[in-house]
Amino acid sequence: MKNFFKSTLVLSMAVALVVGFSMGSPVAAEDTIKMGIIYAMTGKGSALGVKQMDSAKLAVKEINAKGGANFGGKKVKIDAIFQDTETKPDAAVRKMKSMIKDKGITALVGGTFAHVSLAMNAQSRRTPIIFTATNGVPEKMFTKKLKGPYTMSMIPPAESIGSGASAYVTEVMKMKNIVLLLPDYAYGHGALRGHEAVLKKAPGVTYKAIMTPVGTADMTPYLIRAMEANPDIVIMGQWGNDAINILKQAYEMGMGKKTKIFFQWIVNVFATGIPAEALDGVMCQMFWFHNMTGFPDPEVVKVANAFTARYRAEYGEPPDPYGCSAYMGVYNVVRGMELAKSTDPKKAYNAIMANPDWMGPKGPAKWMIDGNPRYKHASFIAQGLGPKERKDPKWDYVKVIDSYRGKNFQKPPEALGW
Repeated sequence: MKNFFKSTLVLSMAVALVVGFSMGSPVAAEDTIKMGIIYAMTGKGSALGVKQMDSAKLAVKEINAKGGANFGGKKVKIDAIFQDTETKPDAAVRKMKSMIKDKGITALVGGTFAHVSLAMNAQSRRTPIIFTATNGVPEKMFTKKLKGPYTMSMIPPAESIGSGASAYVTEVMKMKNIVLLLPDYAYGHGALRGHEAVLKKAPGVTYKAIMTPVGTADMTPYLIRAMEANPDIVIMGQWGNDAINILKQAYEMGMGKKTKIFFQWIVNVFATGIPAEALDGVMCQMFWFHNMTGFPDPEVVKVANAFTARYRAEYGEPPDPYGCSAYMGVYNVVRGMELAKSTDPKKAYNAIMANPDWMGPKGPAKWMIDGNPRYKHASFIAQGLGPKERKDPKWDYVKVIDSYRGKNFQKPPEALGW
Protein backbone atom coordinates (compact mmCIF):
# COMPACT_ATOMS: atom_id res chain seq x y z
CA MET A 1 0.00 0.00 0.00
CA LYS A 2 2.76 2.48 0.86
CA ASN A 3 4.16 2.13 -2.64
CA PHE A 4 1.06 3.40 -4.40
CA PHE A 5 1.82 7.09 -4.43
CA LYS A 6 5.25 8.67 -4.12
CA SER A 7 6.45 12.01 -2.82
CA THR A 8 3.41 14.28 -2.81
CA LEU A 9 0.92 11.47 -3.29
CA VAL A 10 0.51 9.03 -0.40
CA LEU A 11 -1.97 6.20 -0.10
CA SER A 12 -3.55 7.36 3.11
CA MET A 13 -4.45 10.83 1.92
CA ALA A 14 -7.97 12.08 2.09
CA VAL A 15 -9.63 15.40 2.59
CA ALA A 16 -12.22 17.21 4.61
CA LEU A 17 -14.82 18.19 2.04
CA VAL A 18 -17.83 20.30 2.77
CA VAL A 19 -20.95 19.57 4.72
CA GLY A 20 -22.78 22.42 3.05
CA PHE A 21 -22.48 24.18 -0.30
CA SER A 22 -24.10 27.50 -0.95
CA MET A 23 -23.43 29.78 -3.92
CA GLY A 24 -20.13 27.98 -4.59
CA SER A 25 -18.65 28.62 -1.13
CA PRO A 26 -17.68 25.50 0.86
CA VAL A 27 -18.13 25.17 4.58
CA ALA A 28 -15.46 23.19 6.39
CA ALA A 29 -16.54 19.71 7.38
CA GLU A 30 -16.32 18.80 11.04
CA ASP A 31 -16.60 15.04 11.03
CA THR A 32 -16.96 13.74 7.49
CA ILE A 33 -15.67 14.26 3.99
CA LYS A 34 -18.36 14.47 1.35
CA MET A 35 -17.50 13.48 -2.21
CA GLY A 36 -19.84 12.70 -5.09
CA ILE A 37 -19.09 9.58 -7.12
CA ILE A 38 -21.25 9.04 -10.17
CA TYR A 39 -21.16 6.36 -12.87
CA ALA A 40 -23.51 4.58 -15.25
CA MET A 41 -25.13 1.93 -13.09
CA THR A 42 -27.94 1.52 -15.61
CA GLY A 43 -28.33 2.20 -19.31
CA LYS A 44 -25.91 1.48 -22.14
CA GLY A 45 -22.83 2.36 -20.10
CA SER A 46 -23.60 0.11 -17.15
CA ALA A 47 -21.28 -2.78 -18.10
CA LEU A 48 -18.33 -0.44 -17.68
CA GLY A 49 -19.85 1.94 -15.13
CA VAL A 50 -20.32 -0.78 -12.52
CA LYS A 51 -16.60 -1.64 -12.75
CA GLN A 52 -15.67 2.01 -12.37
CA MET A 53 -17.93 2.37 -9.34
CA ASP A 54 -16.41 -0.71 -7.72
CA SER A 55 -12.92 0.75 -8.10
CA ALA A 56 -13.95 4.12 -6.69
CA LYS A 57 -15.58 2.39 -3.72
CA LEU A 58 -12.36 0.49 -3.09
CA ALA A 59 -10.39 3.74 -2.97
CA VAL A 60 -12.86 5.20 -0.46
CA LYS A 61 -12.75 2.02 1.62
CA GLU A 62 -8.95 2.04 1.72
CA ILE A 63 -8.80 5.64 2.87
CA ASN A 64 -11.44 5.10 5.54
CA ALA A 65 -9.76 1.89 6.72
CA LYS A 66 -6.78 4.03 7.70
CA GLY A 67 -9.02 6.21 9.81
CA GLY A 68 -9.67 8.73 7.07
CA ALA A 69 -7.75 11.86 6.23
CA ASN A 70 -4.95 13.31 8.27
CA PHE A 71 -6.37 16.74 7.61
CA GLY A 72 -5.15 19.54 9.81
CA GLY A 73 -4.14 17.07 12.50
CA LYS A 74 -7.55 15.43 12.54
CA LYS A 75 -8.67 12.13 11.01
CA VAL A 76 -11.78 12.65 8.92
CA LYS A 77 -13.53 9.82 7.09
CA ILE A 78 -15.07 10.09 3.64
CA ASP A 79 -18.85 10.07 3.39
CA ALA A 80 -19.18 9.26 -0.31
CA ILE A 81 -22.44 9.92 -2.11
CA PHE A 82 -22.86 7.33 -4.87
CA GLN A 83 -25.16 8.07 -7.81
CA ASP A 84 -26.21 6.58 -11.15
CA THR A 85 -25.91 8.70 -14.31
CA GLU A 86 -28.33 6.30 -16.02
CA THR A 87 -26.05 6.96 -19.04
CA LYS A 88 -28.11 10.14 -19.56
CA PRO A 89 -26.68 13.68 -19.50
CA ASP A 90 -29.84 15.20 -18.01
CA ALA A 91 -30.02 12.63 -15.22
CA ALA A 92 -26.34 13.09 -14.41
CA VAL A 93 -26.62 16.88 -14.23
CA ARG A 94 -29.80 16.71 -12.13
CA LYS A 95 -28.11 14.42 -9.62
CA MET A 96 -24.92 16.45 -9.68
CA LYS A 97 -26.84 19.62 -8.80
CA SER A 98 -28.66 17.80 -6.02
CA MET A 99 -25.42 16.49 -4.54
CA ILE A 100 -23.99 20.00 -4.51
CA LYS A 101 -27.07 21.70 -3.06
CA ASP A 102 -28.42 19.03 -0.72
CA LYS A 103 -25.37 16.93 0.18
CA GLY A 104 -22.66 19.58 0.26
CA ILE A 105 -20.10 18.06 -2.09
CA THR A 106 -17.30 20.18 -3.52
CA ALA A 107 -15.78 17.42 -5.64
CA LEU A 108 -17.27 14.93 -8.07
CA VAL A 109 -15.52 11.90 -9.56
CA GLY A 110 -17.22 10.00 -12.35
CA GLY A 111 -18.25 9.66 -15.95
CA THR A 112 -18.62 6.56 -18.12
CA PHE A 113 -19.70 7.85 -21.55
CA ALA A 114 -18.35 11.03 -23.12
CA HIS A 115 -21.63 12.86 -23.71
CA VAL A 116 -22.49 12.53 -20.03
CA SER A 117 -19.11 13.83 -18.89
CA LEU A 118 -19.43 16.78 -21.27
CA ALA A 119 -22.71 17.72 -19.59
CA MET A 120 -21.21 17.46 -16.10
CA ASN A 121 -18.22 19.56 -17.15
CA ALA A 122 -20.61 22.24 -18.42
CA GLN A 123 -22.46 22.17 -15.11
CA SER A 124 -19.17 22.54 -13.23
CA ARG A 125 -18.77 25.91 -14.95
CA ARG A 126 -22.07 27.07 -13.43
CA THR A 127 -21.54 25.59 -9.96
CA PRO A 128 -17.76 25.40 -9.62
CA ILE A 129 -16.52 22.20 -8.01
CA ILE A 130 -13.68 19.86 -8.80
CA PHE A 131 -14.95 17.53 -11.48
CA THR A 132 -12.70 14.61 -12.36
CA ALA A 133 -13.75 12.65 -15.43
CA THR A 134 -12.44 9.09 -15.43
CA ASN A 135 -13.52 8.12 -18.94
CA GLY A 136 -12.51 9.16 -22.43
CA VAL A 137 -13.90 12.56 -23.44
CA PRO A 138 -13.52 14.74 -26.54
CA GLU A 139 -10.42 16.89 -26.73
CA LYS A 140 -12.58 20.01 -26.99
CA MET A 141 -13.67 19.60 -23.36
CA PHE A 142 -10.18 20.67 -22.33
CA THR A 143 -9.93 23.77 -24.44
CA LYS A 144 -9.61 26.89 -22.35
CA LYS A 145 -12.99 28.05 -23.62
CA LEU A 146 -14.98 24.99 -22.52
CA LYS A 147 -13.17 23.39 -19.58
CA GLY A 148 -14.70 23.84 -16.15
CA PRO A 149 -12.44 25.88 -13.88
CA TYR A 150 -11.51 22.82 -11.82
CA THR A 151 -12.12 20.01 -14.32
CA MET A 152 -9.58 17.20 -14.71
CA SER A 153 -9.48 13.92 -16.59
CA MET A 154 -7.62 10.72 -15.79
CA ILE A 155 -7.94 9.24 -19.30
CA PRO A 156 -6.70 10.92 -22.49
CA PRO A 157 -9.23 12.18 -25.05
CA ALA A 158 -10.45 10.16 -28.02
CA GLU A 159 -8.13 12.09 -30.31
CA SER A 160 -5.14 10.84 -28.32
CA ILE A 161 -6.30 7.25 -28.65
CA GLY A 162 -6.11 7.66 -32.41
CA SER A 163 -2.86 9.58 -32.48
CA GLY A 164 -1.23 7.13 -30.07
CA ALA A 165 -2.21 4.14 -32.20
CA SER A 166 -1.00 5.65 -35.46
CA ALA A 167 2.15 6.98 -33.85
CA TYR A 168 3.10 3.55 -32.53
CA VAL A 169 2.22 1.83 -35.79
CA THR A 170 4.30 4.24 -37.89
CA GLU A 171 7.14 5.12 -35.52
CA VAL A 172 7.76 1.74 -33.90
CA MET A 173 6.21 -0.85 -36.20
CA LYS A 174 7.26 1.10 -39.33
CA MET A 175 4.01 0.44 -41.19
CA LYS A 176 3.44 2.37 -44.42
CA ASN A 177 0.10 1.33 -45.93
CA ILE A 178 -2.59 1.63 -43.27
CA VAL A 179 -6.35 1.09 -43.21
CA LEU A 180 -8.44 2.56 -40.40
CA LEU A 181 -11.67 0.73 -39.54
CA LEU A 182 -13.41 3.01 -37.07
CA PRO A 183 -16.94 3.29 -35.61
CA ASP A 184 -19.17 5.92 -37.17
CA TYR A 185 -20.04 8.02 -34.10
CA ALA A 186 -18.40 10.69 -31.95
CA TYR A 187 -15.73 8.45 -30.42
CA GLY A 188 -14.69 7.06 -33.80
CA HIS A 189 -14.56 10.47 -35.43
CA GLY A 190 -12.55 11.87 -32.53
CA ALA A 191 -10.07 9.02 -32.88
CA LEU A 192 -9.94 9.63 -36.64
CA ARG A 193 -8.89 13.22 -36.04
CA GLY A 194 -6.04 11.91 -33.91
CA HIS A 195 -5.03 9.31 -36.49
CA GLU A 196 -4.98 11.87 -39.28
CA ALA A 197 -2.97 14.37 -37.23
CA VAL A 198 -0.18 11.78 -37.21
CA LEU A 199 -0.65 10.03 -40.56
CA LYS A 200 -0.79 13.18 -42.65
CA LYS A 201 2.67 14.13 -41.38
CA ALA A 202 4.25 10.66 -41.49
CA PRO A 203 6.71 10.42 -44.39
CA GLY A 204 5.92 7.78 -46.99
CA VAL A 205 2.68 6.70 -45.29
CA THR A 206 -0.62 6.19 -47.08
CA TYR A 207 -3.92 5.47 -45.35
CA LYS A 208 -7.58 4.85 -45.95
CA ALA A 209 -10.38 5.40 -43.43
CA ILE A 210 -13.52 3.23 -43.40
CA MET A 211 -16.31 4.00 -40.92
CA THR A 212 -18.56 1.19 -39.64
CA PRO A 213 -22.14 1.95 -38.51
CA VAL A 214 -22.80 1.30 -34.83
CA GLY A 215 -24.61 -1.97 -34.22
CA THR A 216 -23.56 -3.61 -37.48
CA ALA A 217 -23.95 -7.36 -37.11
CA ASP A 218 -22.15 -8.25 -40.34
CA MET A 219 -18.79 -6.51 -40.56
CA THR A 220 -17.68 -8.61 -43.54
CA PRO A 221 -18.30 -5.96 -46.25
CA TYR A 222 -16.13 -3.47 -44.36
CA LEU A 223 -13.41 -6.04 -43.76
CA ILE A 224 -13.38 -6.89 -47.46
CA ARG A 225 -13.04 -3.20 -48.36
CA ALA A 226 -10.13 -2.95 -45.96
CA MET A 227 -8.34 -5.92 -47.52
CA GLU A 228 -8.84 -4.56 -51.03
CA ALA A 229 -6.37 -1.81 -50.13
CA ASN A 230 -3.68 -4.48 -49.56
CA PRO A 231 -2.66 -2.88 -46.23
CA ASP A 232 0.41 -3.54 -44.13
CA ILE A 233 -1.84 -3.18 -41.09
CA VAL A 234 -5.50 -2.61 -40.25
CA ILE A 235 -6.24 -0.44 -37.22
CA MET A 236 -9.65 -1.15 -35.68
CA GLY A 237 -11.49 0.94 -33.11
CA GLN A 238 -14.96 -0.46 -32.43
CA TRP A 239 -16.48 -0.72 -28.95
CA GLY A 240 -18.58 -3.28 -27.11
CA ASN A 241 -20.38 -5.88 -29.21
CA ASP A 242 -19.13 -4.23 -32.39
CA ALA A 243 -15.56 -4.87 -31.26
CA ILE A 244 -16.34 -8.51 -30.56
CA ASN A 245 -18.04 -8.90 -33.94
CA ILE A 246 -15.36 -7.29 -36.06
CA LEU A 247 -12.48 -9.22 -34.49
CA LYS A 248 -14.38 -12.49 -34.60
CA GLN A 249 -15.30 -12.01 -38.26
CA ALA A 250 -11.78 -10.87 -39.15
CA TYR A 251 -10.51 -14.15 -37.70
CA GLU A 252 -13.10 -16.19 -39.56
CA MET A 253 -12.05 -14.69 -42.89
CA GLY A 254 -8.35 -15.18 -42.12
CA MET A 255 -7.43 -11.50 -42.09
CA GLY A 256 -4.64 -12.01 -39.58
CA LYS A 257 -2.82 -14.33 -41.99
CA LYS A 258 -2.75 -11.66 -44.69
CA THR A 259 -2.05 -8.49 -42.75
CA LYS A 260 -1.34 -7.26 -39.23
CA ILE A 261 -4.21 -6.14 -37.01
CA PHE A 262 -3.95 -3.40 -34.38
CA PHE A 263 -6.86 -2.68 -32.03
CA GLN A 264 -6.64 0.96 -30.95
CA TRP A 265 -8.17 0.79 -27.42
CA ILE A 266 -9.30 -2.27 -25.50
CA VAL A 267 -10.81 -2.86 -22.06
CA ASN A 268 -11.88 -5.90 -20.05
CA VAL A 269 -15.60 -5.45 -20.42
CA PHE A 270 -15.61 -6.42 -24.08
CA ALA A 271 -12.16 -8.03 -24.51
CA THR A 272 -13.29 -10.93 -22.35
CA GLY A 273 -16.08 -11.59 -24.86
CA ILE A 274 -13.71 -11.93 -27.83
CA PRO A 275 -12.85 -15.56 -28.68
CA ALA A 276 -9.25 -16.29 -27.75
CA GLU A 277 -8.49 -17.44 -31.29
CA ALA A 278 -9.73 -14.12 -32.69
CA LEU A 279 -7.51 -12.08 -30.38
CA ASP A 280 -4.41 -14.25 -30.84
CA GLY A 281 -1.55 -12.10 -32.15
CA VAL A 282 -3.62 -8.91 -32.43
CA MET A 283 -1.67 -5.85 -31.28
CA CYS A 284 -3.63 -3.68 -28.85
CA GLN A 285 -3.29 -0.25 -27.29
CA MET A 286 -4.52 0.11 -23.70
CA PHE A 287 -4.83 2.73 -20.99
CA TRP A 288 -3.71 0.11 -18.45
CA PHE A 289 -3.82 -3.64 -17.85
CA HIS A 290 -4.31 -5.60 -14.64
CA ASN A 291 -1.30 -7.90 -15.16
CA MET A 292 1.87 -5.99 -15.91
CA THR A 293 4.21 -8.93 -15.21
CA GLY A 294 7.07 -8.89 -17.69
CA PHE A 295 6.72 -5.19 -18.55
CA PRO A 296 10.19 -3.58 -18.60
CA ASP A 297 9.52 -1.09 -15.79
CA PRO A 298 9.72 -2.90 -12.42
CA GLU A 299 8.26 0.04 -10.52
CA VAL A 300 5.10 0.06 -12.66
CA VAL A 301 4.80 -3.73 -12.42
CA LYS A 302 4.98 -3.63 -8.63
CA VAL A 303 2.44 -0.85 -8.12
CA ALA A 304 0.01 -2.06 -10.80
CA ASN A 305 0.00 -5.67 -9.68
CA ALA A 306 -0.41 -4.65 -6.03
CA PHE A 307 -3.55 -2.69 -6.93
CA THR A 308 -4.84 -5.67 -8.91
CA ALA A 309 -4.29 -7.95 -5.91
CA ARG A 310 -6.28 -5.64 -3.63
CA TYR A 311 -9.10 -5.36 -6.13
CA ARG A 312 -9.21 -9.14 -6.64
CA ALA A 313 -9.40 -9.66 -2.89
CA GLU A 314 -12.40 -7.31 -2.77
CA TYR A 315 -14.33 -8.38 -5.87
CA GLY A 316 -12.96 -11.74 -7.01
CA GLU A 317 -11.78 -10.55 -10.43
CA PRO A 318 -9.20 -8.10 -11.80
CA PRO A 319 -10.00 -4.40 -12.31
CA ASP A 320 -10.91 -2.95 -15.68
CA PRO A 321 -8.55 -0.33 -17.15
CA TYR A 322 -11.26 2.29 -16.64
CA GLY A 323 -11.65 1.02 -13.08
CA CYS A 324 -8.01 1.90 -12.53
CA SER A 325 -8.84 5.39 -13.77
CA ALA A 326 -11.71 5.72 -11.29
CA TYR A 327 -9.49 4.52 -8.45
CA MET A 328 -6.79 7.06 -9.29
CA GLY A 329 -9.43 9.76 -9.69
CA VAL A 330 -10.58 9.46 -6.08
CA TYR A 331 -7.04 9.56 -4.75
CA ASN A 332 -6.06 12.58 -6.84
CA VAL A 333 -9.03 14.65 -5.70
CA VAL A 334 -8.28 13.72 -2.11
CA ARG A 335 -4.62 14.54 -2.64
CA GLY A 336 -5.44 18.06 -3.80
CA MET A 337 -7.67 18.77 -0.83
CA GLU A 338 -5.09 17.52 1.59
CA LEU A 339 -2.26 19.45 -0.04
CA ALA A 340 -4.34 22.62 0.16
CA LYS A 341 -5.59 21.85 3.67
CA SER A 342 -8.86 23.17 2.39
CA THR A 343 -12.12 21.97 0.92
CA ASP A 344 -12.25 24.98 -1.35
CA PRO A 345 -12.21 23.69 -4.97
CA LYS A 346 -10.01 26.51 -6.24
CA LYS A 347 -7.41 26.02 -3.52
CA ALA A 348 -7.39 22.26 -3.94
CA TYR A 349 -7.13 22.46 -7.72
CA ASN A 350 -4.34 25.02 -7.51
CA ALA A 351 -2.52 22.77 -5.03
CA ILE A 352 -2.64 19.91 -7.52
CA MET A 353 -1.27 22.13 -10.27
CA ALA A 354 1.45 23.43 -7.94
CA ASN A 355 2.42 19.85 -7.06
CA PRO A 356 1.81 18.17 -10.42
CA ASP A 357 3.98 15.06 -10.17
CA TRP A 358 2.41 11.88 -8.90
CA MET A 359 2.62 8.10 -9.13
CA GLY A 360 -0.19 5.57 -9.51
CA PRO A 361 -0.81 2.08 -10.91
CA LYS A 362 -0.22 3.43 -14.43
CA GLY A 363 3.18 4.80 -13.48
CA PRO A 364 4.60 8.32 -13.12
CA ALA A 365 2.46 11.23 -14.28
CA LYS A 366 2.39 15.00 -14.29
CA TRP A 367 -0.64 17.29 -14.37
CA MET A 368 -0.74 19.99 -17.02
CA ILE A 369 -2.55 23.33 -17.02
CA ASP A 370 -5.20 21.94 -19.39
CA GLY A 371 -6.41 19.53 -16.69
CA ASN A 372 -4.96 16.44 -18.35
CA PRO A 373 -2.08 14.36 -16.99
CA ARG A 374 0.92 13.45 -19.10
CA TYR A 375 1.83 9.87 -18.21
CA LYS A 376 5.35 8.54 -18.68
CA HIS A 377 3.69 5.56 -20.36
CA ALA A 378 1.09 7.39 -22.42
CA SER A 379 -0.43 4.09 -23.48
CA PHE A 380 0.49 0.45 -23.07
CA ILE A 381 0.98 -1.83 -26.05
CA ALA A 382 -0.09 -5.43 -25.69
CA GLN A 383 -0.29 -8.55 -27.82
CA GLY A 384 -3.38 -10.74 -27.83
CA LEU A 385 -2.95 -14.24 -26.42
CA GLY A 386 -4.40 -17.40 -27.92
CA PRO A 387 -6.05 -20.15 -25.87
CA LYS A 388 -2.82 -22.10 -25.30
CA GLU A 389 -1.00 -19.06 -23.88
CA ARG A 390 -3.60 -18.17 -21.27
CA LYS A 391 -3.27 -19.40 -17.71
CA ASP A 392 -6.67 -17.87 -17.00
CA PRO A 393 -8.87 -18.40 -20.09
CA LYS A 394 -10.97 -15.31 -19.42
CA TRP A 395 -8.70 -12.64 -17.98
CA ASP A 396 -5.30 -13.36 -19.56
CA TYR A 397 -6.36 -12.00 -22.93
CA VAL A 398 -3.19 -9.99 -23.65
CA LYS A 399 0.40 -9.60 -22.55
CA VAL A 400 1.78 -6.06 -22.20
CA ILE A 401 5.01 -5.82 -24.17
CA ASP A 402 5.68 -2.09 -24.62
CA SER A 403 4.37 1.42 -24.13
CA TYR A 404 4.13 4.51 -26.29
CA ARG A 405 6.26 7.30 -24.84
CA GLY A 406 6.60 9.58 -27.85
CA LYS A 407 5.55 13.17 -28.38
CA ASN A 408 2.59 12.49 -30.66
CA PHE A 409 0.12 11.19 -28.09
CA GLN A 410 -1.40 14.39 -26.70
CA LYS A 411 -1.49 17.95 -27.92
CA PRO A 412 0.37 20.49 -25.79
CA PRO A 413 -1.82 22.80 -23.67
CA GLU A 414 -1.09 25.77 -25.92
CA ALA A 415 -2.76 23.92 -28.80
CA LEU A 416 -5.95 23.93 -26.70
CA GLY A 417 -5.79 27.66 -26.05
CA TRP A 418 -3.79 27.74 -22.83
